[in-house]
Amino acid sequence: MTDKVTAFGRHLREDFLLDPAYVPVNHGSLGVYPRSIHKILREYQDEEELNPDKWLRFTTVPLLRKNRERIADFIHADTADVAFVQNASAGVTTILRSFPFDKGDKVICFESTYVNCGATLQYLEDIGLIKLIKIQLNYPLSDDQVLDIIRDTIEKNNKEGKIRLALLDALVANPGVLFPYQAASRLVQEYGILSLIDAAHAAGQIPIDVSAFDPDFLVTNLHKWLYTPRGCCIIYVPKRNQNYVHPLTINHNYKFKDGFEQEFADLGVIDKAPFLCIGAALDYRKSLGGEEAIYNYCHNLAVEGGALVAKLLGTQVLENQEKTLTAMMVNVELPLEPKTLTDAQVTSQFVEKMLYEQNSMAVGFKHNGKWWVRLSAQIYNNMDDFEFAAKAIQKVCKELSV
Repeated sequence: MTDKVTAFGRHLREDFLLDPAYVPVNHGSLGVYPRSIHKILREYQDEEELNPDKWLRFTTVPLLRKNRERIADFIHADTADVAFVQNASAGVTTILRSFPFDKGDKVICFESTYVNCGATLQYLEDIGLIKLIKIQLNYPLSDDQVLDIIRDTIEKNNKEGKIRLALLDALVANPGVLFPYQAASRLVQEYGILSLIDAAHAAGQIPIDVSAFDPDFLVTNLHKWLYTPRGCCIIYVPKRNQNYVHPLTINHNYKFKDGFEQEFADLGVIDKAPFLCIGAALDYRKSLGGEEAIYNYCHNLAVEGGALVAKLLGTQVLENQEKTLTAMMVNVELPLEPKTLTDAQVTSQFVEKMLYEQNSMAVGFKHNGKWWVRLSAQIYNNMDDFEFAAKAIQKVCKELSV
């Protein structure tokens, strides 16, 4: 049976709790979830308070299992290979901090690796456990160019000292571009290097099928693009690697007979209600017409909206000739020439002015010697939102070009 496709656009903002006066074009940073999910979240949280012992010790167990089964099916994984954590930074750190590196092992990452994940890697290098190999990618690049750079880096650095692991993005945070993560994962594995996919922005923005490329580890937020409440993320660890991974807080299930599943079943006294909303979030998406309909609308809006913003700003979209960089996030060059402000001041003031003076939000950042803005397209957006954002951005850029 084919899902009935809902008409997307600004009228769907009524499904969410967003301030009607606010123009949201930054969904990718924190995500939002529908009113219907908010109701379910609160019901679970209220039920917990009626009897916390019963809730945490017994009631949540089958509910967590059911939602874990739903999300495992969504990414084409075995349920036993999927565990809950609260966010992608925690997920990546969980894997990196528990992985049994030998002293001197090399790890590939990128200058564009998300700052929290990069900080964890830097810590591991600072304590003398690993040696980092950082790759600089100056976009726009084709997928083949990215893969060539990775291959050349491996060939150059794999002669002395083993490269043990590569941290690869599915979608880079800044610039917000699609990374050839499946091909890159296969490439590093050909050299005997483990692949850790930071797919923080992936679930709900692009299809994920771990059975199609068999990564060694994958982490993806569900609260950014999949419409779950915040504090909802999964790690995927195939059975061959589960002996490497333990929760950040080691618990009484350490070395338990069921290993990975049992250890991650008890993350302590945290709010588990966001995890219990996964099935409802997937059902909401299906009610809109399903994944393909959502992907197509948001991708096309990102492409068309980005082009409109670039036209109004008199600049350009960050894209390669093959048009593979844009998913639901699009990057547009800013007409920004700060003369007295530092880069850090520009970054912080850009956000503050967008939020408090323009009642909108978009992330400004510097890449490859130019200033850019990252815009997100969502089911509740239309071209009017991108036009509004362009005018707001233009005002902010003028104020900061001093």
